[in-house]
Amino acid sequence: MPHPSLSKPLSSDECIEMDELLAQLDESSYAMDASQADGFLTALCLLPQEVSPTEWMPKIFCAPEATPSRLPKAQQNRLEELIYRRYKEINNRLAHFKPLDPIVFDPEDEFGNPLSGEEEIVALEPFASGFLTAAQTWSGLLDSDNDSVIAALIGIWRHLPEEVIGDFSATRDELLSDSPLENLDDAIEDIALCVKQIATATRGFKEPAKAKIPVGRKRHPKKRSV
Repeated sequence: MPHPSLSKPLSSDECIEMDELLAQLDESSYAMDASQADGFLTALCLLPQEVSPTEWMPKIFCAPEATPSRLPKAQQNRLEELIYRRYKEINNRLAHFKPLDPIVFDPEDEFGNPLSGEEEIVALEPFASGFLTAAQTWSGLLDSDNDSVIAALIGIWRHLPEEVIGDFSATRDELLSDSPLENLDDAIEDIALCVKQIATATRGFKEPAKAKIPVGRKRHPKKRSV
């Protein structure tokens, strides 16, 4: 029987705690931040075949060919607990067709002023980047021949940062023109629909009859300084 505490969803404070612990790993490891890890975990939960945590957990802490880094034992255990609980939470939400609530921190400009409107959608770049990392590492998403999956992935790739978007930039520009998103909440809702569409195709998750569950997100506070 799994420990009950490992099935407990993360609070907003615990999401920030996870981000702070990840930030304390040595810079040479190029560890993900909490938003990147959340996209990574979301993609993992959409794969047709489950991947063992012993295989995917280290990839959050260390980029390929980078120097591995670990925190003191108590902190490392706490970090791994938070990440695994978040993984279980995402999988449970998808399985029960509950709205996706990605870890996305309110973005600021270089002077610390909050962004708004279309500009704040940049906050989804880490999530999309982490999602792509998992999709590139394991089969089941990028190599899918399911039109529904392919179309939904496009809705996620549109948020990739400029340095990794590659050949998809033209399609991204077309989406921005034909299907603009007004603000971050609008973009989160669109990503939630894309994820739900993928989960239906790859995991067989289906919405309960007559159930109408809204999609949305809970805003996380700004990151605290580490």
